[in-house]
Amino acid sequence: GALRSIVQREKNEANIRENNLREQHKAEIKAAQEQIEFYRDYKAKLSTKMLGETLEEHCSIEYERSLRPYLPNAYFKKDNEVTDGTKGDFVYRDYADGVEYISIMFEMKNEADTTTSKHKNSEFLKKLDDDRRKKGCEYAVLVSLLEPDSELYNAGIVDVSHIYEKMYIIRPQFFVPIITLLTQAAKKNIEYKQELEIARRQSIDVTNFENE
Repeated sequence: GALRSIVQREKNEANIRENNLREQHKAEIKAAQEQIEFYRDYKAKLSTKMLGETLEEHCSIEYERSLRPYLPNAYFKKDNEVTDGTKGDFVYRDYADGVEYISIMFEMKNEADTTTSKHKNSEFLKKLDDDRRKKGCEYAVLVSLLEPDSELYNAGIVDVSHIYEKMYIIRPQFFVPIITLLTQAAKKNIEYKQELEIARRQSIDVTNFENE
């Protein structure tokens, strides 16, 4: 009798273990499923409802709608002027007291307007850097829908200044934020320079006064 009850107990424990494993497995599958749903949903949100037919139109509309009211003196135009056989897509410049204090060259890249072979963002950086220099722009930004599954590019503004100075790669939804960020930083820089200039003049005045 004792043996039979030991066997029975072992059997029960085995059943419990099996059920636990089955439940655990179910929970893991459910979690994985939810993760996939989350990313699918996230990517759908990421691909931004295009405001125009093309990426260029989308960015133009975004600019006019979100930025034009706050940057009344800024220049933002499609770059049709060919310099040494190349042109960027858009140039943005803003001025304070008639002096340019920020300039950005934008290049827009969408898989749809290229061939079936999958392109990488890195393929377009050298040309963008060349365009930036030829047009005398301070910053260069690649607005890209390429490599849609890349966690790096989907996460936010990607700084690639270790490859080409003052260069960023962004998804379209970061188009307005990057202009805002770079413009605000440049404005602070002007204020800082002005303060330095005032301080410098004051110290010269003090020196002159003491000398006299």
